[in-house]
Amino acid sequence: MENVTKPFAIVLAGGRGSRLPIAGSIPKQFAPKFDDEEHGKVTFVQDVVRMITNDVIKPSRVIVVVTNEEQRDYAIDQLAPYKVPSTNVVMFDPHLGYVAVMAAAADYIRRHEEKAVAFITPSDSHIEGQEELTMAIMAACNEARNGRSVLVGAKVADANIVGGCGNAQYDSSEEGPFYEILDFIEKPAKFGPDRVKQILMDDNTVVNTGLYAVRVDKFCKAYPMEKINALLKKYYDEGSEKTDLGLDPTDMVKKLNMKLLIGGFEWKDCGTLDAYYKIQRVTPNHRNASIGKIIRYECLDGLFVCATKGVRMYASFIKGGIAAIAYMTPAGGVNVAVINMKMSQSVGKITDYLESGDPMPYQLMAANNTVMPSNLSSVTKVAFLGVQNIFVFVNRLENGDINVNISGNGECIYTMAAAA
Repeated sequence: MENVTKPFAIVLAGGRGSRLPIAGSIPKQFAPKFDDEEHGKVTFVQDVVRMITNDVIKPSRVIVVVTNEEQRDYAIDQLAPYKVPSTNVVMFDPHLGYVAVMAAAADYIRRHEEKAVAFITPSDSHIEGQEELTMAIMAACNEARNGRSVLVGAKVADANIVGGCGNAQYDSSEEGPFYEILDFIEKPAKFGPDRVKQILMDDNTVVNTGLYAVRVDKFCKAYPMEKINALLKKYYDEGSEKTDLGLDPTDMVKKLNMKLLIGGFEWKDCGTLDAYYKIQRVTPNHRNASIGKIIRYECLDGLFVCATKGVRMYASFIKGGIAAIAYMTPAGGVNVAVINMKMSQSVGKITDYLESGDPMPYQLMAANNTVMPSNLSSVTKVAFLGVQNIFVFVNRLENGDINVNISGNGECIYTMAAAA
C-alpha cells in the first residue's frame, strides 16, 4: 500500500431511519448506538467511521453523504473528534436513492482524483471483528484498484436478516477469495418463508452488507451523472410521489460485474428495534438493554432508551420484548413510545405521529393503555404499538429534570427523586 494512493471511503448517512425512533427526529445514523463501558457513548455514524479509519483509509479521505442541512450539521459535529474534515460532508438531493447517491459520491471523488478507489459503507449496520473488517477493506480495495468492483458479503444465520436483505449467490466450488456472483436476490422474504429457509440451508449464498469497493471512474462510466441528472429532472417534472429514482441495486451488481468477497467478520442489520436490541449489551439475569438514565424494576427482555440529557426513565413490570423510548423534543416537550419490538414494519407510523402536532395519545394495534395527566400534559406525546395494559406518567421536577414512568400490568412505582 505504500506506493499507491490511499482509498477513499464513502459513508452513506442520508436516510431517515423511521423504523428506529430511538432519539426522536434525529435520524438513526446520528442517534445513540451504544452507551456502555465497552463501547462508550457513540452514535451509529461515529462507530462506522471508527471501524473503517486505519492504515488503509485515513479520516481525511472519508466522504460522508447526507441529504439535508440538519444531517450535515449532525455529521460535522459528531465526526469532528474523528478528524473527518467538515468539507468532506457532502449533501445530495434526497430523492436520488441508494444507487444514484453512490454514483453522485463517486463523481464527487472522481473530480478530485480520476481513478481513485472508494470503499462504500452504510452508516447504520453493526460489524464485530475489527481485524477481519480491515483485512476485507484492504483486499477489496486492492481488487478495485485493478478495475474490478467488489461486493463484500457476510454469512448470516438470522432468518429475519436474510429475508429482508439482498442475497448474493456464488459458486462455492471456486477457490476464492473472489467469486463470480451468479445471482442476486433482493429481499427473498417476499417469496415466502420456504425461500428464506432454502437460502439459510444452502452454502452458496451471502447477505449483501452494503459494503462495496469500486474504482470511481468505472462507477461513473456505468452511471454517468448526465443520466442521473436527467432522471432527477424527470422526477420533478412529473411530480413523482416515489421516494427515489428507482435505480435497482440488483442491476448495479450486474452492470458493474461485481465480484464477491466474503468477509470474515460478523455483520448485523440495525434497521429495527429488535435488531437494535440484539447488538446491545444486555443484563445477564433479566436480558434488558438500556441507553441513558434508566431505573428498572421487574422488567424482562426489554429495551429502554432515554436519549436526552435531563430525562430519566423509571420502568417497572414490563416483560416480553417491549421497547420503551423517551426523549425531549427540540421544542421542550417529551415524546414517549412503548412498542412491541417484533412489529418493526409499523414503527414508521409511530414516528410520523410523534413528529405530528396531534397531542392525543396514539394507539396502533394496542389496547387498555393509560396516560396519566401530569404537569407536562400539554407538551407530552405518548404512542403505543402492539402493547396492552401499559401505564405512562411524565413529570417535571422542581430542578427542571423530567421523570418518565412506564409500567405494565396496571402497576406503577413512582418516585419524586431528582434525576442525577
